[in-house]
Amino acid sequence: MLYDIGFAIFSIFYLPTLIFKGKLHGDFFERFGAYGKEKREALVKAKGAIWIQAVSVGEVALCRSLVPLIREKFPARPIVFSTITKTGNDLAKKLFGKDAVVIYFPLDFSFVVKKVVSLIKPKMYIMVETEIWPNFLKKIEHDTVPAILINGRISDRSFGKYELARPFLRPILKDMNILCMQSKLDAQRITSLGARPERVKVTGNMKFDVQLKVGRVSGDDLRNELGLLPGDELLVAGSTHAGEEGAIVTAFKELAVKFPKLKLLIAPRHIERTGEVETVIKEDGFVPVRLSGLGKAGDASGARRIYILDTIGRLSDFYSIATIVFVGGSLIKHGGQNPIEPAIYEKPIVFGQYMFNFKNIAEAFLAKEAAVRIDNAGELVPALYNLLADEKKRLEAGRAAKKVVVDNMGATDQVLSEMARFLDA
Repeated sequence: MLYDIGFAIFSIFYLPTLIFKGKLHGDFFERFGAYGKEKREALVKAKGAIWIQAVSVGEVALCRSLVPLIREKFPARPIVFSTITKTGNDLAKKLFGKDAVVIYFPLDFSFVVKKVVSLIKPKMYIMVETEIWPNFLKKIEHDTVPAILINGRISDRSFGKYELARPFLRPILKDMNILCMQSKLDAQRITSLGARPERVKVTGNMKFDVQLKVGRVSGDDLRNELGLLPGDELLVAGSTHAGEEGAIVTAFKELAVKFPKLKLLIAPRHIERTGEVETVIKEDGFVPVRLSGLGKAGDASGARRIYILDTIGRLSDFYSIATIVFVGGSLIKHGGQNPIEPAIYEKPIVFGQYMFNFKNIAEAFLAKEAAVRIDNAGELVPALYNLLADEKKRLEAGRAAKKVVVDNMGATDQVLSEMARFLDA
């Protein structure tokens, strides 16, 4: 009861933020368990489903290889896939719409949770990374639904906050059936917060288990889409955040003098920032071109164009034709984004010093000289110049990056084995 009251107060204060950021979308009321007729019927038919909860785009993308393997290993089990953000939901529909019923995760009020769980009647609940919703977990524990945490991690920043809530977290964590953690440190931390040691497993990072052959569009088609000519090179700045695009455009402006065939594609982490990115590009005298509007850029010289990826789910494709990849979220104190996808394509990778959300992954790349880390925006030009000027160095860095990925695969198979213990029973 106290938790419900506290959550209600928080929701009231958070409502203006939802409105201001445009997050009150048409399907928002699914979070109260209000489904359209067609989706409600689909959820009723999904009785006994494996329910996977992934917060947003990153967690959804993590499941790109997991969901098909679940379908293959447990073909009789329907899948319900939930998200919290709209961008995550859109990507989930695109990736898993044919394999799962995609919904928004219910708000963690006891009456909402009871309504939705009673409707779906899941056989198993899987949460991607460390996301704890007390009322939901209490309900599925009451219904004897196994709860499994996969790819669990607890960052340095999060651990301090969790420690303050240890008395509250302990009874929740001790009832979880399996907690598959990325590293020994993550396992130690979750155990210290209350998880039962015998239920905590170190399975590695599932982000390494991405599909090696993920290209759905040929490289020639992608180059033609951008109007790239033979010999043109492409710098892809992936999953960028506010405060980074200006540094990237400034670096590109300087590099383009020495490498006139170099082109730039910026993929903001949140596509709703596309207008903001356009403004930054214009301020440096370039012409921003949205990929959704290619062919509408008038007579702007190709040399003055900077492309913006303003659609979801295509960044991996463009990594495949990149000459060099800059991983965003790392020049600012955001914590970085995932460098694994460009590594699959054997691309040389550059990122900033703030990779704490991907600490273990970043360290794995740096240990094998499979990525270049810079300390500030001022080091962006020399780092990129060194790679652009030396094809051999680029190829070696790209091969090393892919090897890091291949050497760290296997976490997904371990997760499937843990799932089978409960589903086979």
